Formats: sequence, structure tokens, C-alpha cells
Amino acid sequence: MRRQFLALVPLFLAADAGAQIIRPGMRFREPGAWASFGAALQNTFDVRDGTTNSVWQFGDATQYAASIEKTVSSGVSFGVRGTHARVPLFYSGATATEADANVSQVMGVLHVASGREFHSVLELSAGATIFSNFRSRTTDQRLEPTSPDSDFTFAFGYGFGYNFSPTFAIDIVQDVSTALHQKAGLSAGAGSSNRLQSTRLVARFGLGAR
Repeated sequence: MRRQFLALVPLFLAADAGAQIIRPGMRFREPGAWASFGAALQNTFDVRDGTTNSVWQFGDATQYAASIEKTVSSGVSFGVRGTHARVPLFYSGATATEADANVSQVMGVLHVASGREFHSVLELSAGATIFSNFRSRTTDQRLEPTSPDSDFTFAFGYGFGYNFSPTFAIDIVQDVSTALHQKAGLSAGAGSSNRLQSTRLVARFGLGAR
């Protein structure tokens, strides 16, 4: 009898630990809101700008992201996400030079997760991609456009994550964004949409009770 009891002790301890965190396969009571912070690797992409008669060949860069979301139902939250990256590029226009520019996004985002310990993630978002502060690397001279240039953007994200507790999770999300650049100054057959891809590592923190 003593041996049987001792054999059950680890099971009781594991069950108690699971109850304090999340029972595997069971949904948990979600917080009223989520704040998230993350970083991503943003891949290369090109933009043809007819207004300045230039081409922006962006390289890889580290993108930083933050969001605030309101829980609307089990596993579903809606809010706003902002991202920012200082991106190297080759700028070819009236002058051709190595340069850097800011690439930022402000997006409304719908986040859907399965709500379990190990979970899938789907995100739909729409908003704007903003290009600004173009500067030559060699001379630090400002390049056109000298004012921020914003493009309507929609995106789809998918990935997976792990809930360490009801108020803390880590997600890995692959984002695929399509930005619609203005066609002014481009030929009729020239494309104006640009595909931006990034892989984002996100820490999510629950706020308040639902």
C-alpha cells in the first residue's frame, strides 16, 4: 500500500502543476486584453515609385512590433499593431546610392488562437505601410520622397504558439503582407503591388479579467 501511494505522488504533483497553469487540451479563462511585443526578420522586396521616378530595392532587416488587443470571445481578440524597421536599400533614381529608410506599419488586427496550451495562430490585418526618412549612406543626404509615403496594406499571418500560463504566451507567426503603391507616374502595365514577408517572434501578456 505504501509503495502504491508513493507511486501516485508524482501524478498528484503533475496534476496540481497543470491546474495552476493550463490543463492540457482544455481551454482557460482568458484575460480581458492582450499586450504583445516582438521582433521579426523582414525579407527583401522592391518598390517602383513613379512619383520620384525611382526604384527602392529593400534588403533584409530586423522589424520591431507592439500591439494591444481586446478579447472579444474565446480565442479571439481584436486591436491595433504597429511595426517599425530601419531598412537598408539600394536607391536608383536621379542618383544611385546605398541608402537607409524607415518602413513602418499601422494595422488593425484580428487574432485567432485555438486557446490551448500548444495552439495554432491565425491573423488577419489591414492598414498602412509607411515609407519615410530616405537617406544616402555615403553623404547622409535626404532622398525623395522627403515626406512620408503611405500605402494601403492587407496581411495574413499564420503560425503556432505556447501558453505558459493564462496570461503569458509565446507565438511564432509568418506574416505575408501586400502593399498597394500608387500608380502615378508608372506605365499602364506596370505593377504597383509589393509583397512583404516576415517571421515574427512575439511575447503576449494578458491584462485584466474578462
